[in-house]
Amino acid sequence: MYYISLNVKIRKLTKDSNYNEFLMDPIYSRLIENIEKLKDRIFHLSKIVNLQAYMEGFTFYTSSNYRSTPIDVIPRIVTSVLFFKISNYLVARSYVLNKFIKEIYQEGSTPIPDWIVKTTPYFRPEMMGFSPPKDIYIHVYGADIVRMNGIPFILEDNLRIPSGISYSYKAFEYIDRFLPELKEGYDNKIIQINGLNYLYDILRYVSNSKDPVIAILTDGNYNSAYFEHKFISDKLGIIQVEPKDIYIKDKEVVVKTVDEGEVHVDVIYRRIEDLDYLTPGLIKAYLRGWVTLANAPGTGIADDKATFVWVPYLAERYGIKLNYVRQPLTFCLYEKENLKKVITQPTRYVIKKREGYGGIGLAIVKDDNINVLKEIYKEYENFIAQEVLDFDTVVSVVNDSFYETYADMRIFTYYDKVASAVLSRVGIVGSRITNNSSGGMVKPLWIIE
Repeated sequence: MYYISLNVKIRKLTKDSNYNEFLMDPIYSRLIENIEKLKDRIFHLSKIVNLQAYMEGFTFYTSSNYRSTPIDVIPRIVTSVLFFKISNYLVARSYVLNKFIKEIYQEGSTPIPDWIVKTTPYFRPEMMGFSPPKDIYIHVYGADIVRMNGIPFILEDNLRIPSGISYSYKAFEYIDRFLPELKEGYDNKIIQINGLNYLYDILRYVSNSKDPVIAILTDGNYNSAYFEHKFISDKLGIIQVEPKDIYIKDKEVVVKTVDEGEVHVDVIYRRIEDLDYLTPGLIKAYLRGWVTLANAPGTGIADDKATFVWVPYLAERYGIKLNYVRQPLTFCLYEKENLKKVITQPTRYVIKKREGYGGIGLAIVKDDNINVLKEIYKEYENFIAQEVLDFDTVVSVVNDSFYETYADMRIFTYYDKVASAVLSRVGIVGSRITNNSSGGMVKPLWIIE
């Protein structure tokens, strides 16, 4: 435990000091003063924020019930200079990934080891030879970024159905509503968040219609991210539909709506994975040009964590520079030499299942956990290993105390535009796993000029 003032004592994670940006970056000095002025009121206000969020339906659905999405009320702060550098990197990386998918499906070339494409569950053979509108496969891209001693590292690319932008909007909003005192000294410096406008723009751009009808496809309120589906529909004024509402009629895709009956739709922003089973005929309609789907089917080959290993090579292949953000040592376990590294030194690596998401299929091996190692050895071709990063920590409100916690950032790119609505996620105390499904919190993030 250590103190930054008489009023703010923070419970540390370990005796060894991580780089805690809250304590070591002068950008936080005024925020610390504002927290000191609030004293213990901040704990009371934190409880009010979280209760209000739950009452407003800001929830995350698990296998059996709706669970509140916990909010950590202490904002995270980054400079606009840092954000600009990361943004440039992510736009370049988005181009690399889009070119990779295009090379696979349109050119019939496999620039990475064949076994990755042949064994990924996300390869869609029916996409071979098909050119999506404007040659864009990736309309929405979420990158998971951490910082180590202030230096940004990318941990994952999320390209299938990246979610979380609504959480950044809501966390930002709740601080404005319930803790405006925290903004004192920053008011004119905080960049207003955006991102949904970029989503709307890219969905319009890839349509052949001048005034396209856009829908968001959800599988209903039992989807873990249903709150976000409704949030986007409401904010953008686009139709929210479920698979049962969609059918093909006279070479067009039609949806049934409560207010307007049957409506022709031009673009579907899909938030479900299994299009074949849930929406039979939709893929065929897409391939015939009757509707545009975002993200494009088959995009998941670039989401496969085995592909992540090869992104630096792909960038070099396409002549695209990936500057500033670093990629940690990551390798496939398909090669026996790599497998041996993990078996002999397991605590040095995070083990990830190639098709894992939301914390599923992820393991930080502690004390040579024999069960994890057995599973890896049985299906080694389905795993990658990534070096454990002792990434930077922040300070969070947990119940009636301040704790040091690990935090990441999920930053959203809409083809060539990067949203300033950044989702910062915080792991439960002591954990580097920040996903909501693993109990993580969401944290407002300010970008200041």
